[in-house]
Amino acid sequence: VIVRSELMFEIGKEYSREDIHQVTGGCKQAFLPVKGGKVVAARLRQDLNPYAPDVIVCDSSAAARAAGRTLARQTEPVPVFVRTASDRFRYMGEYVTDESLTAPLDYEKYIKNSGFTLGQISRVLKMKRR
Repeated sequence: VIVRSELMFEIGKEYSREDIHQVTGGCKQAFLPVKGGKVVAARLRQDLNPYAPDVIVCDSSAAARAAGRTLARQTEPVPVFVRTASDRFRYMGEYVTDESLTAPLDYEKYIKNSGFTLGQISRVLKMKRR
């Protein structure tokens, strides 16, 4: 079942992690929660994703690596949220993966000011609004 998030979320409005989870499902803690083999949302922190919502930085943890790989192949759009405060996320719209960068030289510029080192990154996803 594909959830049509544009019917559930309003662009520019803020939601809690629980609000988002109630609509999309998946892991409440993950920044790229997965349900049924698909990434169902992106909850991004700008200190870790300075170019959000247009660029998603995936670290090299097992969960982020797997979710990034899934989102890179996924054709369905995902609702993207940017954190504004503790447990507050502003809905930015639905995005699809435009490009998946896995070579450090290709994504180096996108991790500047992300708090990550080049060696901590597994993939950078360039997103486009649907």
